[in-house]
Amino acid sequence: MTIGIGAYENPDKIEEVADNINFCNVKVFYNSAKIISSLKKGSVDAIVRGTLPSSDFLNEVKNKFNIDKIYRIGLLGTYDKKYFFFAPLGIDEGENLREKEMFIEYANDLLKQFRVEPKISVLSGGRLKDIGRSKLVDKSIIEADALAKKYAVKHAQILIENAVIDSNFILAPDGISGNLIYRTLIHLGGGSSHGALYYPLAINNTIIVDTSRAAPKEEYISSIALANAIKN
Repeated sequence: MTIGIGAYENPDKIEEVADNINFCNVKVFYNSAKIISSLKKGSVDAIVRGTLPSSDFLNEVKNKFNIDKIYRIGLLGTYDKKYFFFAPLGIDEGENLREKEMFIEYANDLLKQFRVEPKISVLSGGRLKDIGRSKLVDKSIIEADALAKKYAVKHAQILIENAVIDSNFILAPDGISGNLIYRTLIHLGGGSSHGALYYPLAINNTIIVDTSRAAPKEEYISSIALANAIKN
């Protein structure tokens, strides 16, 4: 098994990570075009973005695999080691009900790959009793309720602190709030991030794992481990 990882900013850090992985082979790439071409040709089994620039990388993925929309599902951990999958992470993801439905369907696929019973919670912008206070809040509550009924999942309302107790996938109301939750957890709350899987590519066993360019070495190691585990 060979996992490719990208190095642009801080290449020494990525090279050090690659040199110290002992559970699979790791090959370092220094631009987005080469790493994604290598995945498409089968020269590597899976890839991790590493420190490659996000915009270039995303554009290359879309062009090489002829897809218009990418859905990223991240693996996060709280400060006390409670781990769960989470989406949306990108500010332009989860913008409408259909995109939220796709996240739930992809999350079900991902959890079943790990032979884990899906326990999914959907968040909204308020409690049910807050209906009527704001059109924006109303919309998020109504959509979350519709998702809960359609997929037989839990509508946790705005209570993320409850959702994290018994959920293995949490869906934020939209990409902006999802990105803020991610940043608050990781950068202020002592939590951890372990990479984000790209859908719909993963449905066909094309494994790409996203990472932050500012991540510590531990995130790159765990992202390589995530790519390796899913590919296997």
